[in-house]
Amino acid sequence: MADDVAPALLVDALLRRQHGHPLPPQLPFAIFDANVFASDPSTLYNEYWSYAADDGSIYLFSPGPSTEGQWRTATAARSITTADGTYIGRRTTWVIFDRVNGGWAMEEFCTYHNDGGGAPGRQPLPPLVQRRRQHQVGLEGQFSQMCSLR
Repeated sequence: MADDVAPALLVDALLRRQHGHPLPPQLPFAIFDANVFASDPSTLYNEYWSYAADDGSIYLFSPGPSTEGQWRTATAARSITTADGTYIGRRTTWVIFDRVNGGWAMEEFCTYHNDGGGAPGRQPLPPLVQRRRQHQVGLEGQFSQMCSLR
């Protein structure tokens, strides 16, 4: 996702999709409902979760067995390399709808390729956002705070 994309636009688009409404016209980024790309969404989720956002688009995974019943979207994927430039894996940023707290939260996961050809392993990193706040913050405010922590 481009750094200059207004968080409010993404939040509005995700809310529209979550409630079954069409996306706003002329978004400065593309949102794809990734679940429609395969007959088995869990297979697609496992295949694309670490690569979905390479082209700057946003891939939305709607609730299902593979997403633990949550709305989630990949918003960034970056290569992880050693100092000499050797590729060792990817770091993907996810925005998920946290049903417990009723708000959007951001998480990052790393995929490491130990031998360069094997299946990646996923390792959760500490959440980038506090999921519970002392005072109530609107959805746009929550997402703006998340983006400022990137």
